[in-house]
Amino acid sequence: MPGTIAVLSMTRARHSQLLAQVDGISVGSVPPQVHCVISMGDRELTRGRLPLGTDRWETIVRPVQTDRRALPIAAARNLAANLAIEAGARTLVFMDDTVIPGPTTLERLGEAVGGQRRAVLQAIPRHADDQEVTSPVVWRTPVLDLPPLAEEEVLGYPMGRLHEIASRGPDAIPLVPGQQVVDTRWGLFSGECFAMSVEDFQATGGFCADYTGRGLQDADFAEVVRQRGGTIVWVGGADAYRQPAEPVEPELQARYAARHVQTWRERWDGDPEHPWLDWLREQELLTR
Repeated sequence: MPGTIAVLSMTRARHSQLLAQVDGISVGSVPPQVHCVISMGDRELTRGRLPLGTDRWETIVRPVQTDRRALPIAAARNLAANLAIEAGARTLVFMDDTVIPGPTTLERLGEAVGGQRRAVLQAIPRHADDQEVTSPVVWRTPVLDLPPLAEEEVLGYPMGRLHEIASRGPDAIPLVPGQQVVDTRWGLFSGECFAMSVEDFQATGGFCADYTGRGLQDADFAEVVRQRGGTIVWVGGADAYRQPAEPVEPELQARYAARHVQTWRERWDGDPEHPWLDWLREQELLTR
């Protein structure tokens, strides 16, 4: 396995989802060297009251300065990356707190980052001409949707059967192991589960911490990668799984969006185009 792998997570109050993520990591074909977990105003997590530790990898929990009205996702990711680098990691695997890695997620991402596995390279859209993989490279995993847990499922999700119970949405393209697909749809990038080498992440400068709350922070990061001549690549055989979570109220999303649009304009001297913004405008919650 090339280098050493770090899993980077950040959360506030999603304890059952985070513990399920740890369960998924523990049954994977390749363990990480370190799991960096950032507490966004989560006292129970910060005080070490969650059973996250294991003797198979190092677990680092740190808080990030947080305004609970708008969680600092971008700043938390940057802090997790810095901690992982200090711990000696060479491959950074970012995971939202709702994501459970599949049995080979870390293995496939580690191989992709390290260039060990020869790929069957394609492109999205299919007519895209440029299929060359150039740094900085973002290696994405398809993320499938898990159903809500039934009341009687007190032990959580069956880690060996996630692929049987999950459903594949339009954002989780079906790939076979060894297949890699370059994606030129920059504005559709989601940071819920992806990997980068330390060198490539540092080349981007990290996520823009001016974005607080969920919204355009991922699209902004993709724009940084694009402007630096980089590539987004889907990795076959690295499927991960998304647990249900409480949605953010549309009115609160609209408040995030108004601030995010302003930040985007200041950084990129233009208006962002994003399906999330289109949806808010359709709901008459956001104007241009």
